[in-house]
Amino acid sequence: MARRRLTILDDPRYDAFVERYSSDPLRFAVEVCGMAPSADQVELFDSLIDPTAKVSVVSGTGTGKTAAFGRIVLWHLLCFPYAFYEGKVEIGSNTYIGAPRVSQVADGILKEMQDVTLAIRNGVVPWIADYFTITKTRVTVNGFEDQWFIAQVAMQQGKAVGIAGKHRFWQLIVIDEAAGVPDEHFNVIDGTQTQGGNRTLMASQGVRNAGRFYDSHHSLSIENGGSWKSLTFSSENSPFVTSSWLKEREVECGGRDSAEYQIRVLGRFAENNEKYLLGRSAIEKRINAGPIIRDSEAYGHMLLIDVAAGVLRDKTVVTHVKVSGDGDRTSYDPRRIEVIDIPVFSNALDWTPVARLALDYAAQLSNCTIIVDTGGQGFQFQRKLEELGAANVIGVNWGVPCFKKEYKGRFINLRAQCSVHAAEAVKDGRITFTPKYKKELLDQGSRIPYYFDDRARWKIAGKDEMAADGIKSPDLWDTICMAFLEPARYIQADGIGFHTSLNGIAAADAMARAREELGDLA
Repeated sequence: MARRRLTILDDPRYDAFVERYSSDPLRFAVEVCGMAPSADQVELFDSLIDPTAKVSVVSGTGTGKTAAFGRIVLWHLLCFPYAFYEGKVEIGSNTYIGAPRVSQVADGILKEMQDVTLAIRNGVVPWIADYFTITKTRVTVNGFEDQWFIAQVAMQQGKAVGIAGKHRFWQLIVIDEAAGVPDEHFNVIDGTQTQGGNRTLMASQGVRNAGRFYDSHHSLSIENGGSWKSLTFSSENSPFVTSSWLKEREVECGGRDSAEYQIRVLGRFAENNEKYLLGRSAIEKRINAGPIIRDSEAYGHMLLIDVAAGVLRDKTVVTHVKVSGDGDRTSYDPRRIEVIDIPVFSNALDWTPVARLALDYAAQLSNCTIIVDTGGQGFQFQRKLEELGAANVIGVNWGVPCFKKEYKGRFINLRAQCSVHAAEAVKDGRITFTPKYKKELLDQGSRIPYYFDDRARWKIAGKDEMAADGIKSPDLWDTICMAFLEPARYIQADGIGFHTSLNGIAAADAMARAREELGDLA
C-alpha cells in the first residue's frame, strides 16, 4: 500500500508558523521573506490585518507596490489553513489576482512571487517553500491544488463572470491596474466578498477621475464615511528611486504640476488636467516666431506627408520642415523644427499627382528625407514615390509601439509619442510655424484630446473618437507631429537649403509643370 504523501498540515512546525504570522503580514514579509520594507509598505501590510479589510493604493512609479503585493498574496496563501464556520471545517484559502489583461498579472505579481520564493529558501523558515508550487498561471499548496491556491483572472470589458461565484471564508481578491477595470467587475466582487475572512486589495495609478478605483479614494473612502482604506504611495517618498531619477522625470513631464508627473510620480489623481494637449495661445506664439536653427548648425530637411484616406473629412497634406537635434526635452540636443512651407493641403481624392509634386519639391532640397504615414492609402503612396525614383523615403505606421524602453513605458504607440513631443516642443519654444493655413493650424493643434491608459501611458484619441466629438481630422497637425516620430531620422544638409547643382530655371520649370498638373491641389 502506497504511503500518503505528507502535506503542510502534517508538518509539526506549521501550527506555530500560522500562529506567529497569520495576524501579522508585516512580520511575515520581514522574517519569512527577508524584506526591508519602506514606510509605505509597512502601512500597507498593517492595513490588511483586519480580516475584512478593503484597501486601495494609488501609486507612483518605483514605490515597491508590486513587491509588497507579492508577499501579501503568499502570506494569505500560507497562513490561513482552516476556517470553522456554519458547523463545518473548510481547508485552505483562495486568492484571486485580477487585472485588465492576464499578462499584467504574470508580468507583475506572479513574477514577484517567484523572486520571493528564492528569498524564502534562504530565510529563517526555508522549509515552508517545499509545500507550495508556482506555475506560469497559478500557485497551489501541494496536495490541495483544487482548494488552496492563488489564481489569476482577466477583468476585461464585458467579462465580469471571471470572478463570479467565487466564495470561501478565507478569500483575498487583488486587483492590479484597477483604474482600468470596468465597474461591472466591482459589482460582481461586492456580491462575492461577503464572509468574515474576505479581504479586497486594489492598486493603480491615478489615470482616471471616475470609476470605482477613483471613488475608493474619494466618496467611498473611510474618511468620507465609506469602507475603503485609501493609501497614497509617492515616488518622492520612496527609498527605491534616486534623486536623479526624480529630476529626470520632472524635466521629462514638464514640471511637478503637470498631469503626467502627478500620476506617474506623486501618486495622485490629476484632478485639473486639460482635455487637449495644447491651447491656441501656445501655438499662436510660435507662428512667425523667428528662426531657431542657425545656418551654421547641422540640420536637415523633411517632407512630411499624410495621405487622405478616401473620406472627405480627410485631407492630403505635405509639409516641409527644417530640422535639427534629436530626442525629447531631456536630451542634450532636443529636436527643433521650423515649419517652412505647406505645399499641399487638399481633400482631392486623386493623390497620384501629389507624388510628383513631392518628388519635385524634395529635389530642390539638400538631402531631403520624405516621411509618409503608411496607414490607409499611405503605403501605396510610398510605393509610388519609390517608383518615381525617390531615394530617401521612410514609411511609418504610427499605430505600432515605440522602440525605446522609456518610450514604451510612457506612450501607448508612436502616434502618442510624437504628438506629446510636438506639444512639448511648442511649450519649450523649439518649434516655429509658417503663417500659411494659420486657422487650420490653430483649430487642429488646439483640439487633440488625450488621456492616460491603465498603465499611465499617454494615448491620443482616435480619429473616430474625435469625429464623434465633432473634431475634424487633424491632418495638418499630424504632419507636424511626424517630425518628432522616434524613427524620423534626417540626413544632414550640405550647408545650404538648395542644391547648388540644380539649375534655378530648371527647378522653376519643374514646379510649374507639377502645379499645372495638380490644379488647385498645389
